[in-house]
Amino acid sequence: MSDPSNIDGVIFRELTVHGDHRGRVFEGWREGWTPFTVRQLTEGRAAAGVMKGLHLHYIQWDWWRIVSGRMLVGLYDARPHSPSFRATANFEMSPDSPHGLAIPPGVAHGFYALEDVEMIYLLSEVYNPDDEHGVRWDSVGIDWPLTGEPLISDRDIGLPTAEQFDFAPPIGAPSAEGAG
Repeated sequence: MSDPSNIDGVIFRELTVHGDHRGRVFEGWREGWTPFTVRQLTEGRAAAGVMKGLHLHYIQWDWWRIVSGRMLVGLYDARPHSPSFRATANFEMSPDSPHGLAIPPGVAHGFYALEDVEMIYLLSEVYNPDDEHGVRWDSVGIDWPLTGEPLISDRDIGLPTAEQFDFAPPIGAPSAEGAG
């Protein structure tokens, strides 16, 4: 496993938990924790064994928080102008050790669900299918300690490899100049 902070612009924030024998509470996001304004909240679920990604956006930031389950996260910096170009990171996220993960535009991201997973995505933009891009999960050098053959969508199977991927953000996109 590796530290996500080795990728320029990625924020991996430990969330402070307060609790006792009755339960716990923690802030999952607060204004100022991310360098973007939240414009959409999306909830996602994936069954154990599902592999998603690696997806990337040229314009949109993501903030991930796990509600239930465990997953292995993989990140790949696809931004040619970034000081961490082609750097990767992989690490586990679960609600047992709550964290928030901010992913800048141009950083490819995905996960492998070790258990059934439920998560919340905070997005800097309203979802736009024209800002959906990606690279194959198995082409960037991430060591995925898989527990079986992953379940992958046809879309993700058809993504280009990192070598084939043409990084082409629109003019003015945050990812065009390196860190989002």
